[in-house]
Parts: sequence; C-alpha cells; structure tokens
Amino acid sequence: MELVFEEFYQSIPKFGQEVCGDNVEIIKKENKTIIVLSDGLGSGIKANILSTLTSKIASGLIAKELPLQEILSTILATLPVCEIRGIAYATLAFLVIDSEHNLRLIEIDSPAAFLYRDGKVVKLNYQEYELEDKKIREARFKFRKTDRLFLVSDGVTHAGIGGLLNFGLGWEGVAREICRVVKQNPADLKYAINKLVKIFNTFYNDKAGDDFTIIGMRYRKKRTVNIWSGPPLAQEHDKYLAQKIAGLEGQKIISGGTTAQIAARELGLELKTSLNYYKRDVPPISQLAGFDLVTEGLLTLNKVLATLKQYKPGQIPVNARDGASLFTKSLLESDSVRFFVGRAVNESHQSLNLPIDLGIRSQIISQIAEQLRRLKKEVTIAWF
Repeated sequence: MELVFEEFYQSIPKFGQEVCGDNVEIIKKENKTIIVLSDGLGSGIKANILSTLTSKIASGLIAKELPLQEILSTILATLPVCEIRGIAYATLAFLVIDSEHNLRLIEIDSPAAFLYRDGKVVKLNYQEYELEDKKIREARFKFRKTDRLFLVSDGVTHAGIGGLLNFGLGWEGVAREICRVVKQNPADLKYAINKLVKIFNTFYNDKAGDDFTIIGMRYRKKRTVNIWSGPPLAQEHDKYLAQKIAGLEGQKIISGGTTAQIAARELGLELKTSLNYYKRDVPPISQLAGFDLVTEGLLTLNKVLATLKQYKPGQIPVNARDGASLFTKSLLESDSVRFFVGRAVNESHQSLNLPIDLGIRSQIISQIAEQLRRLKKEVTIAWF
C-alpha cells in the first residue's frame, strides 16, 4: 500500500484585519516535504510581510539542502529585532520529512508541536540549544502511518484571552481539543482543521484577538482520479474509452455533455441531467451510474483552471456543490491524475461565439496539467 504525506492548514486574521500576520510555505520535492510556519509580530499587513519574508527565506534555504546550522544562522541573522521589546519580529517553525518517514522539526519562539499518537496528544522529546543568542528546539522522530502532527501559531495557545478565558487555552488546553476532535473523525484531516478553527474562534467569542494558524499532517493511501473529456477522433474508440474509464480504479470524472452522452450510450446507462445551478456562472452537473462526477465541458474546465492558478499548497479546497468546485476538489485531493482527452471537434462549440480566453479543450487541459504538476501531482494525458 503506497502512502503519501498529506498536509492542510487554515489561517484566521485578527478581528478587524484583512490579512493574516502568519504565513505558511509548503514545498514538495521527490524525496521530501518541507513545511514552514512563521508568525509576524503584531498583526495586519506589516506582520504578514515579516512572516512571508521569514518563511520564504527559510523554505528556500531548506530546499537547497544546506547544512542546518548554516540555514539557522542565516535566518537568525536576517530576522530583524524589535528595539523596544528585544524580540524577533517573526517566529519560525519548520519541518522536513523524507521518504523514509523520518521527521525533523525546528522551532524558534513558536508553540511546541502537538503529536497525536495512540489515541492521545503528546509533546515531542526536544533537544534544546542556543544559536546566535536564540533558543532553538529540535525534535527528530519516525512518523508513523497512524500519527497526526499539528503546528500552531501562538494565536491558538492564546485563544480565549479577552474572551472566555483569562490566560488563554495554553498548550494543554489546545492538546485536549485536538485529541477530542481527532477522535471524532480520525480519517478526515480537513474535518479536524475546520473543526478546531471554529473551536479556537469560539474561545475568542468569534472575534479573534490575534492572528492564528493551525497546520495538520498525516499519512494516507495514495489517491487516483481518472478524467475523460471530449469525443475521440475515431468513432470506433467510443466504446473502448467508455469501457476503459468505467473499469479503472479510483475516482472517475466525465467533463463534457457530448462525452457523457457517448459514455451513457456505449455503457447502456441512463444519463440524468439537472437544471440546478449552485453558481450562476457554472453549468449544472449530471448523474451517470459508476461515475463520481459528470460536468459540462469548456466553461467548467476554465473555472477549474482559474482556481488552480490561485491555489497555494496546503490550503483546504472549497467545499461547494457546483461542478467546478467539485472537480477542483477531486484534483487537489488526488495524487495521480490521468486525463483521457478526445480531439474530435465538438460541433456544438462551432455555433457558440465563445470568448478567446476559453481556448480549445486541449489547451485548457494542458494548462490544468501544468498547474497540477506545480503542486507535485503525477499527471498523464492520453490523446484520442
């Protein structure tokens, strides 16, 4: 069973601010995953700039595989210090996990991580030392396939200050909430992140007194999604493609009304269409037995492409019911994406005065594949 390392995060800005003062950077390489969390001093634009600068520098240096001491010395020498308070303008936590499940975590002025293991949350066994007059915490351990690891900014451990609690949740209080939520639904990391964000915000009376971020990590089984879009050039390939897609393992998506009609005809199935518009600018989805999603073609594909271009690794996909959102969510939650693309000219497109930026199907799918590769997905395209 092939496992992949999965991570999701959510950031909430301080009440009244438009941007969050925390920043997360995630880099996927062939043999490792790098995750960086930085919390800028204060809140708003200034804090966001400081945390973004810190996390970008850190992730870039780590990705170059420089010696750890050189990385830390460079980061610590770069971080500006507040003259009045005598503290760095940004905190930092970063981890590297390799293909052998070996995890190395470094924390500088940030809350200690939360490891969920064997039904309880425990604190890691840290080694502490000083470098450039800064206290460094470092932990190394083997990440088990049933583990969950959570990194947070101090807005989480402070949750409740000025609200329901005098001194905030603290590490132990956050650990209790994480343990309770993960036990409710251990298979869904996104559920845990969303639920915990609501809980922490509740302690602030839904008016966050500080920026806060929570990142969750785990291993899970590798996922595959198969997409058929467009009629093949040779009509004799209709039956072949329909049967091939229907027999593949993993999720199955059809993109395009004509494609769906071909699949229904060749498989002897009933195509159930809908007139329900969940978004005004996204055509309705259809239903076909054995397929997870059936959408309209060009308009939906363009919406998917636009969303992927804006997507930052680790963000939780939008949970909406329209075809484009469902399509995008399936792509982002899969690790291997296989496209089967027909190149026949769709006559229905010839009568439409489509905008130039819609492009033709092959161009759109090629651009979607490019965005997925940017996110380190395995992508193949078979043309018919």
